[in-house]
Amino acid sequence: MKNREGTPALPTMAAIAELAGVSKITVSRALNGSDLVRPELRERIVEVARAAGYRLNVAARSLRTRRSQTVAVVVEKLVDGERPIADMVLLLLLGGLLEVLTPADHAMLVTTRDHFLGSLRISADGIIMIGQGQDISRVGEIVATGLPMVIWGAADAGGANVVGSDNRRGGYLAAEHLVATGRRRILFLGDPAHPEVARRLDGVRDCLAASEAMLVSVAKCDFSRPGGARALEDALAAGLVFDAVIAVSDYIAAGACDTLIARNLAIPGDVAVIGFDDISVAANHRPPISSIRQDWHEAGRLLANTLLAQLVEGVEAPHRLLPVELIVRESTGGSLKR
Repeated sequence: MKNREGTPALPTMAAIAELAGVSKITVSRALNGSDLVRPELRERIVEVARAAGYRLNVAARSLRTRRSQTVAVVVEKLVDGERPIADMVLLLLLGGLLEVLTPADHAMLVTTRDHFLGSLRISADGIIMIGQGQDISRVGEIVATGLPMVIWGAADAGGANVVGSDNRRGGYLAAEHLVATGRRRILFLGDPAHPEVARRLDGVRDCLAASEAMLVSVAKCDFSRPGGARALEDALAAGLVFDAVIAVSDYIAAGACDTLIARNLAIPGDVAVIGFDDISVAANHRPPISSIRQDWHEAGRLLANTLLAQLVEGVEAPHRLLPVELIVRESTGGSLKR
């Protein structure tokens, strides 16, 4: 088949019906997975269509079914502080999402929160939002679209279904390990305006309340290596005395280590450092940095499955918490895994 310009034309549903020796309605039903067509016939029609190079007219089908088979993955913004969009955490999440959404015949459209709210051209059946940010009201704006939605973060996210790590437990594990290794004055690096960070700080305080150790300060900083370096520099300049640092990301922890090394302070001899996420920057740093591990790939899978449960089955899932674990490296001493 060729069009007027002499180039190969895409086959029509009528052409597929003729090739398969069935009616157009049978082809339509088969290509849409209808149970009204026998499985063996459905498979044969799909194979004929594939061999002929046929593609469903998704736009037309969307008008009929009011389903786009597309999920909007909304990130808070392109750059958070000095952390780029190519953040390893985001890439791992996207990998987990694709692993579930693709076999379920759903495309994934990645955009920012502001673009999603400001654009009239985005068509999606549901939303997966990565990160709550500091302003929960912005989450509420997306919830107000009325689309099925799940968000990565902490509970109470403006009425949205939430999947997240056990942040409070993570903070507790970090503080518990430092106290067990003899640390008594702990500096916390991170901004509690972020709900997940606030939960981690709660966990740290839970542990310290039952110990002789104390939290000397909470130093706000963005989720970046330069942010961690500046926060640690400011703490030293202010004369704070501490023998341990809990950072709410591995990037922040790496930045803190950079400042300590520049000041000729030994890690962990003078100051122990522990991060959060357990991504490559922690393992590859010198010294390697202890961290609270979050399973980002599994997080992506769980986010996708939670949204599909709403889209396909109409099931509203409760808040889901993924477990965390302590990975001990040289920055705090030892080789314990908990």
